[in-house]
Amino acid sequence: MDLNLANKTAVITGASQGIGLAVASSLAREGVHVVLCARNGERAAAAASAIAAEFGVQALAIAADVTIPADVDRLVRQVEDHFGGADILIDNAGAGSEETIMDATDERWQHYWELHVMAAVRLARGLVPAMRRRGGGVILHNA
Repeated sequence: MDLNLANKTAVITGASQGIGLAVASSLAREGVHVVLCARNGERAAAAASAIAAEFGVQALAIAADVTIPADVDRLVRQVEDHFGGADILIDNAGAGSEETIMDATDERWQHYWELHVMAAVRLARGLVPAMRRRGGGVILHNA
């Protein structure tokens, strides 16, 4: 299937395994250059190497914890430096839990807030200016 995405650049968080890795591979199959962001840099690097070899696109691995503002800032800078910005953001980093509202501590709720809300805000805030310069973009948040 040709989605007319060749030579676009996508940033995918939570990209070293599961849904994030599958999305990165699918976009690469369409000719999209991919930035695989994950906390585990070694796993992200291995995935990026495999994607680049299989699909012939540029694949950059960046180790970052999107709950840490400085890591998001560094991620945005590296995307700017390497690709001149991004056209697509797939905000996929997240965590599930079986904790109930009564069981989870305030600290856990704060962590979930940082991971599922503030990371999305910071990533969009950082990447949208380049998307605008490049003529537009797409942001998809996977909750």
